[in-house]
Amino acid sequence: MLQYMLWVVSFLGIWLTIIWLHFLVSEESKEYEKDLPSIAVIVPFFNEEKTILKTLNSLKQVDYPKEKLKIIASNDGSTDKGLVLVKDFIKNNPEYDFSMISDVNSGKGAAINKALNKIDSDFFVVVDADSRIKSDAFKKALHYFTDKKVGAVISRVVVDKPENILQKMQFFEYIISNMLRRIMHNFGTLSITHGAFSVFRTPLIKKLGGFDPNKDNITEDLEIALRLKANKYKVLMAPDAVGYTVAPPTVSTLWRQRIRWYRGYLFNHWQYRRLFFSAKQGVFGLFQLPVNVLAIGLTSLYFMIIAVNLVESLFTFISRSLTIPHYFTNNFMSLPPLKEFFLAKNLQIYIPVVLAFVLGLCLVVYAHKFFKEKISRSILPAVAYFIVMPYFTAGNWIDSVRKEIFKSKRKW
Repeated sequence: MLQYMLWVVSFLGIWLTIIWLHFLVSEESKEYEKDLPSIAVIVPFFNEEKTILKTLNSLKQVDYPKEKLKIIASNDGSTDKGLVLVKDFIKNNPEYDFSMISDVNSGKGAAINKALNKIDSDFFVVVDADSRIKSDAFKKALHYFTDKKVGAVISRVVVDKPENILQKMQFFEYIISNMLRRIMHNFGTLSITHGAFSVFRTPLIKKLGGFDPNKDNITEDLEIALRLKANKYKVLMAPDAVGYTVAPPTVSTLWRQRIRWYRGYLFNHWQYRRLFFSAKQGVFGLFQLPVNVLAIGLTSLYFMIIAVNLVESLFTFISRSLTIPHYFTNNFMSLPPLKEFFLAKNLQIYIPVVLAFVLGLCLVVYAHKFFKEKISRSILPAVAYFIVMPYFTAGNWIDSVRKEIFKSKRKW
């Protein structure tokens, strides 16, 4: 059973990788060549006293005319010193069009909408209060709006100054995620507008009703992207527009982050289930959405079965070591058994596994080359990532599904 699941997962991985590799080639990034439009930056924040100033200072340094740039910090009922810090920052930087609005805690989507209602710029940008952006990000992203059907453009996301091994694993993970998003950009199926740096057409988002104000929707950035796709608008990625984000430094904070992401994914895809297998949505509805769910489901199930088998083997080994004389010394080197590790000894299983590994490795190497990242920096984090994260992620997905089924309260 486990061997055939491995074959199915590997075959699916090969199929997807071949398709993705076909869509790797893309055009050179350019800067906006017309008269620069007006832009408003919305920074929603709630209890971000440790990072909010870093975000605002990065916005001061953007390469964009001050007279066409407006920045609004939208306070969503903060109870820490963030409110005071932002007030002082605005006071100390009178040469910039900084402002702040405050209201009771209503959720991130509502906080964005309150700022959106106060702007009339051509475009607006959403930047999380724990992110910072590269100075040329605006001009790099605006280039993609020459197509009137483009509703949003996202940046590449880079982990900001990773320190421990967990953050370095996420640094590697984000390189691969950025590559996959770039492929989906080329494929025409990108459907995420993350908080690190995403640009939107202001009139269009207002026409569509703004962001989801429902506080129970904990991934409003995914919802607005799905709404754009549902209304036949494109979401693109500007790989040279860079937004830096802080990666969770501990296992517990990473677990909470991923539970929020995955529960939000489940919640919003259920809300937009009409897009699945919709001929009107083309490749996005007929291919991307179903394959996403299939890949997540099969991979999570596979790694959970592996984990259960390994735990059972370990339990058996320990119990026998405690009850059978010399069992530990005679069998230590065989734990875990090779067949548990490799799962099979026949070529029908091995060939797709090896081929999937080689193609995946090609994708990893290409991603580092494309984003000009040193692959030597990623070797140890990548090894640690592939040993640990598949099981961690499978556990995240299963726990997220459980919480959604039993309607546990969604929270950040």
